[in-house]
Amino acid sequence: MKKYLFLILFLGFTSSVSNWSAQSIKEPSFSQQKADDGGLTVYPNPTKDVLFLKTKDQSLRVKSVTFYSILGMPVAMYNVNMNAAEINVEKLRPGKYLMKYTLSDNTTKIKQIIKQ
Repeated sequence: MKKYLFLILFLGFTSSVSNWSAQSIKEPSFSQQKADDGGLTVYPNPTKDVLFLKTKDQSLRVKSVTFYSILGMPVAMYNVNMNAAEINVEKLRPGKYLMKYTLSDNTTKIKQIIKQ
């Protein structure tokens, strides 16, 4: 089934490529990328023991950070109240986590974090 689906998609894609023009492809602008990522940089990901958080806008602060297991259970919560911080995650078991953060403008976003 997957082979047939791939074949249909591939044939449909190759036949429509010749109809594309340079004007029909639109690159996202920097402002669109900034709005999509929520204004927070989290690194390194994957991590072993420490995560670094930094807001892209210096006027914003990270209010809180909560880590959830893939099953949706909260496993750790931190009150940050700064625009840059280090979070020690060495007590978390290796695996995938969802990191929910709230900024000072009450924006709430979720990022996936991998703990090694």
